[in-house]
Amino acid sequence: MSSGRTTTPAGVVAVIASSSARATSLPGVRVAPGAMEELRASDDDVARWWDDHAVRDYASVTKRVEHPAAGLMSFNIEIVCTPHEPDQRLIVYTAEPDSATAHVLPILAGWNAVVRP
Repeated sequence: MSSGRTTTPAGVVAVIASSSARATSLPGVRVAPGAMEELRASDDDVARWWDDHAVRDYASVTKRVEHPAAGLMSFNIEIVCTPHEPDQRLIVYTAEPDSATAHVLPILAGWNAVVRP
């Protein structure tokens, strides 16, 4: 398993805070007015996390996905930002070698393979 962090709901709110702050500094970009206020009003946890003013910009995280046929899959995610376009990101998903996820990915990919004569 990767040493990267697993995304939590509080972490997601912190990433939204980071993205929101970055977006408001870009010319011509508007953040949906009232969206966070609506979320804060509907969930006490979201309101508390937002009020903590935590800002995160993850570069490495671990994501777990429950696939309907393959079951629980775990991915290491690396997020790469370019210096000249900070609002653009390349997100790379990888699986640990010899993990259950690494073994099932080729099988899943084969389900969409096109057989040519």
